[in-house]
Amino acid sequence: MVLLDRVLSPIAINGVVIKNRVVRTAHGTNLGGGALSDDLIAYHEARARGGVGLSMLEASGIHPSGPMTLNAWDDSIIPRYELLMRAVRPHGMRVFSQLNHLGSDLGAPGEKPWSASELVNPNNNAQTHAMTLGEIAAMVEAFAAAARRAVAGGLDGVEVHCAHGYLIQQFLSPHTNRREDAYGGSFENRMRFYLEVLRAVRNAIGPRVPLGTRVGPHNRPGGLNVEEHRAIVERVLREGVVDYLNVSHGSSENPHKIIGAMHEPSGYELAHAAPLTALTTLPRIVTGRFRTLAEAERVLEDGVADLVGMTRAHIADAEIVRKTVSGRASEVRPCIGCNQGCVGGLATGRLGCTVNVAAGRELTLSEDLLERAAQPKRVLVIGGGPAGLEAARIAALRGHRVVLAEASDALGGTLRIARRAPHHESIGDIADWLAREIARLGVDVKLGVRVDAAYVRGFAADAVIVATGALPALTDIPGAQLPHVVAAKDLVASGPVEGMGAHALVYDEVGAYEAIGAAELLAAHGLNVTFATPHSRFAPLMESALVARPARERLEASGRFTLRTRATLRAIERERCLLGTTRGASPQEPVSASVVVTSLAKRPNRALAGEIEALGISAVVVGDACEAGLLPGAIAQGHRAGREI
Repeated sequence: MVLLDRVLSPIAINGVVIKNRVVRTAHGTNLGGGALSDDLIAYHEARARGGVGLSMLEASGIHPSGPMTLNAWDDSIIPRYELLMRAVRPHGMRVFSQLNHLGSDLGAPGEKPWSASELVNPNNNAQTHAMTLGEIAAMVEAFAAAARRAVAGGLDGVEVHCAHGYLIQQFLSPHTNRREDAYGGSFENRMRFYLEVLRAVRNAIGPRVPLGTRVGPHNRPGGLNVEEHRAIVERVLREGVVDYLNVSHGSSENPHKIIGAMHEPSGYELAHAAPLTALTTLPRIVTGRFRTLAEAERVLEDGVADLVGMTRAHIADAEIVRKTVSGRASEVRPCIGCNQGCVGGLATGRLGCTVNVAAGRELTLSEDLLERAAQPKRVLVIGGGPAGLEAARIAALRGHRVVLAEASDALGGTLRIARRAPHHESIGDIADWLAREIARLGVDVKLGVRVDAAYVRGFAADAVIVATGALPALTDIPGAQLPHVVAAKDLVASGPVEGMGAHALVYDEVGAYEAIGAAELLAAHGLNVTFATPHSRFAPLMESALVARPARERLEASGRFTLRTRATLRAIERERCLLGTTRGASPQEPVSASVVVTSLAKRPNRALAGEIEALGISAVVVGDACEAGLLPGAIAQGHRAGREI
């Protein structure tokens, strides 16, 4: 058993006492579309109730030239801050405001984004506006004014964001700062804007309010890497205006390093943070996919930091601290690092969570709002994949008598296979948790039971939920039935075998992870892999989750990988395949392939649901049986079905 003496001990930052060492670092949610909405307040309140010591409020835009998912450039935010603090203060959580400007990464609608110099941003191809001296002075004052608003609204501290390649770092980097005035050229000149911001913020909030700064090496060629950051941090520390240091990692040019998905281990940022945290005795915050208090405790034991960021972990479960302290650590819902609900959700609208349907929707979907059924029902859930497991869990929480029937000898559905793919093991953690939870809640699990319509008729359930998954797609590709053709799922399940030959073709029609996993297994087994897809990009469904790019980098590093986009699989022969293109008529190109692996669109397995309905029995269909898709949708559908019984 790991003692948690350090992580649960208090610490003071400039006189403000933080009750424990658990931090939620600033992260965009867009729950208010730029405003501090009731949804955003409820989201933070839930984490305060769960025991978090310190939260950095959503990174705040400080000037209209750089809008963000929360904007703090006028006084209308002050009463909203006051509402937030009234909600969280009773729970003892401290709240700091992080102040930021994205610079060249995002400008005001219809305007060029502001930056240190005129340049073309390689991330979005936007041409930037080089800030004038007057605009620099106005921006410095904007940081200070936003800090004053935070203090006026009752927040406990302020953090200036100088990481991830955004505006302040654009002034610091000689690659993005080509100015020839007092703000460009020498190191001291490039530091000038940053130091002016820090001084102005300190003057605005006074000496007794905590002021910190977030820094972060980029870990990429030509970036502001660890060595450059040593000088930056040392200069900031000499200025004597900050009270703590928050160290992050990565940049907008390698964002998968900022928010590492499940391919990154716990603490993956520490090697880059440690040389900087060693420069000071001020309180130091680090982050890097920490999921448990035990992991945070080990970081504190090693002396690398004084506080530990557990941001995504608390999106997955707001009550990590409270559950762990009360001896219920096994009940903590795990963050699986898939990035599909949080990062991917934000990219398409607003933050969510694959494993926690209530994240960002606490006002309507919090499990605290679940009402016990006045008349408990007899519920049959057919299928023990993620959708069925979540449906059973929620129904049981509401007091229903739930039976879950699963045809195989284990729970988890396709997650049992998905977790066997390289760098994808954590995806199965949610299946393990769901299985433990339904056991704890008294769900009657029947394994090895293949349900048919007669079984359902004899069961006499008050409610039936069908979660029977998906079936392989029907395909008309000539040669698809040859013995050396295998589905990606089946390859991942069994692994490569001897005698597969030297060349493989992976054909990815879907754009999800299963084709990635198959390709990595084959390359690791020594085969040369041609990865063909009709999509214009590699694994497009994994892009917003920051998974596609690192996977492609790993495959390319193997030296056994060739990517063919906009490609169609026209025919499969014994030792080769014929590829065409999606651009219309074209010659068919032969590609050597002693094994062919396909990831094709799946079709919902609705046969049993149809048979049940034919009996006049109502059934709710969830997960891939409803519509084949990604994990967030399956769990969300199961959750809703359990609520609506």
